[in-house]
Amino acid sequence: MFFDRPEKGLKTLLLSIRYKGPGFPRFEVRETEDLAQSAGLDVEQTLSVERQSPHPATCIGQGKVEELAVKISEHGLDLLLVDQGLTATQQKNLEDHLKVRVMTRTELILRIFEERARSYERKLQVELATLSHAQSHLVRGWTHLDRQRGAVNLRGVGEKQIAIDKYLLQRRISTTQSRLDKVRRQRSQQRRKRIRSRIPLVALVGYTNAGKSTLFNALTQSEIYSDDRLFATLDPTVRSMYVTEDFKILLADTVGFIKHLPVDLVAAFKATLEEVTNADLLLHVMDASAPNLEEIQESVSETLHEIGADSIPTISVFNKIDINGTEAGIRNDANYVSATRELGLRDLNRYIAGRLRGISRPYSIELKTTDGKVRSLLYQMRVVEKETYTSDGRAVFKVNLARDQAHELEARHGISLHG
Repeated sequence: MFFDRPEKGLKTLLLSIRYKGPGFPRFEVRETEDLAQSAGLDVEQTLSVERQSPHPATCIGQGKVEELAVKISEHGLDLLLVDQGLTATQQKNLEDHLKVRVMTRTELILRIFEERARSYERKLQVELATLSHAQSHLVRGWTHLDRQRGAVNLRGVGEKQIAIDKYLLQRRISTTQSRLDKVRRQRSQQRRKRIRSRIPLVALVGYTNAGKSTLFNALTQSEIYSDDRLFATLDPTVRSMYVTEDFKILLADTVGFIKHLPVDLVAAFKATLEEVTNADLLLHVMDASAPNLEEIQESVSETLHEIGADSIPTISVFNKIDINGTEAGIRNDANYVSATRELGLRDLNRYIAGRLRGISRPYSIELKTTDGKVRSLLYQMRVVEKETYTSDGRAVFKVNLARDQAHELEARHGISLHG
């Protein structure tokens, strides 16, 4: 859908831009380099630039553009990676001057997502994000038609073609969205069946490359793909396991978080985290050896808030303690483990079981007029949130029950719980 652009390359010059003005995101050079490596790019040179705000034509100004041109020519580079967003005009102008492909941070992450997507649903999500991004960057594809002006008071051929492309893109977006909605409805039915089984769902969350998939494999004795790369896991995986001899859970491995996720990827990213928003308990996995651990924790907390999962009970799990020599165990309500060496996992399992036993879940209970003793018991337990009545006189209770309470009501009193 793009035209007149230089060929893609791998020999990369990383342009790191830090704007001094308020409201602009700041990215660590190391993280962008890791993203590039994860996408198979070879970052051979780096140029850091500080500006008060973006230059409207090139985002960095003519002097820095000339400096980039010299570096690219001297080192034989064929790709410029910019760690900030660019307008269509800025990207077009840079490519015209430098004669190499210019890739933004958004396009870099899209590339990684596209390579890692395995399931049909995930591929649709990435396609939707890619189409949405392309819709805002059509202008640069039609530079060869911009000069072909039509008659007076008529739009040029290029402008007409852009309008056509926007229409075609919107049709593709609508089709992709429709297919995605159908897949989600099917998965929603599967999730409702799982909820009715009342097996607690525990989801691993955390910053990308914190070792979630390795921990998932160690806990479930599985062999799902894990790698020391950003976004190695994109499709969520769910496995059943026993945290104690008699306590079964479902454990979900999810895609890693990242700071300032591009707007075009937000919808696709949130969709991969639906297992998180439906979880009974979260395991926030952190790289204990990370130098910017506090900043990463804040970023994860912000993401959980954005997807509506910040109120779900959470256990902090500090992974990779074998790197910094921290002792395994539980301290201050935090678990310290090494997934690769399987240190501290037994304590973590017991801790998960203990937390789940104390977590309440909402249920609906319907009682007949002859169930007065059960009604009194519910109020004695102080679990009733709301009591209403049906037209035939039956009482409907909205209650919050811990796992053990739910089991006791079902086993001893034959109550049917819905939730």
